[in-house]
Amino acid sequence: MTKDPFPMRSDEARRLQASVNDNNNNNNNNKKPLLITQLGKSRIGANELSPLNPSLIPFATDNELYYDRFLFGTWDVTSTLKRKTYPYGTQYLPSSSLYDGSPRNRLEKPGDTTSYQLHYFSSSSSESSSDGEEAILKLEKGKNINIIADRSYNAKSISKAYKQLSPVNEVQWDYKKDPTRLTIQFGSLAEDFQPLGERRGEVYVNARKSESGQDPTTGESIFCASERLRSVMLLPGDAVVSDTETITEYRLIDGSNGNEVQATSRIAVYLTPNPNSREGLLWQDVGGKAVAFFDYNIHMKRVVDGFSKTCVLIPIGGTQCGSYYGI
Repeated sequence: MTKDPFPMRSDEARRLQASVNDNNNNNNNNKKPLLITQLGKSRIGANELSPLNPSLIPFATDNELYYDRFLFGTWDVTSTLKRKTYPYGTQYLPSSSLYDGSPRNRLEKPGDTTSYQLHYFSSSSSESSSDGEEAILKLEKGKNINIIADRSYNAKSISKAYKQLSPVNEVQWDYKKDPTRLTIQFGSLAEDFQPLGERRGEVYVNARKSESGQDPTTGESIFCASERLRSVMLLPGDAVVSDTETITEYRLIDGSNGNEVQATSRIAVYLTPNPNSREGLLWQDVGGKAVAFFDYNIHMKRVVDGFSKTCVLIPIGGTQCGSYYGI
């Protein structure tokens, strides 16, 4: 754990400091987002947050997070950090980088916008092509096509866009055998070519929930998902463990022919319960609750051709395509 530069404070002072930090960082970004699902309201709209439960059973057959079919395809994404909040004050942060920046970039500040691309594809074997051919998906309403995130592609895409200190070189992820585990191999050189040494990350999805809904006023389709992750960064002679949760509520924008999505997302940071460290003592002090929130506004535009057909590369090779016109 990185040494915390912030001194210990009383309960009253830490609450005041959290409020001051929030106001200084956010300016006019404090307006709460409109959330529809109960999952979104209870996780993104919360001022305090306990870890997502229940935990997944390792190697169970239903451990994958299936997204609403309206998220299928290739998406151009812009993500804007709206606010940073420290519910218990800055002295509870596991790293000063979460004060200076965010879990995505050590210097990210409210108002910063980052662009990247995301892939969502069908994991149904009958709908996938593994021989380099194009598989055409039938995307009728009610048809179960098991849409999942391409965690390998998305991890590399986000890492590159956020210019993370340790760039991602390779991601090992077998969505058929164990979709809850990723092994990430990082580059040994920083962006400025400074040596970082060999670094490897093991990421485990420990809990997940999802909920579908509809805006009662506009009729727009809504989908919300939450995942709790444990990341273990293996460094030369050291290992750093971190716990986070990402909650995102997606809204299919009316009038976009199914090709634009607006989303509200939160990254919640938790301390790890190591009883032999200062961080473990702080974890006990806050009752295991989240010590930092990073809230984002996200706009997604599907990459389509002239016939509103979208295609996405799939990890096993080949391409899946489908049309969303009028959906």
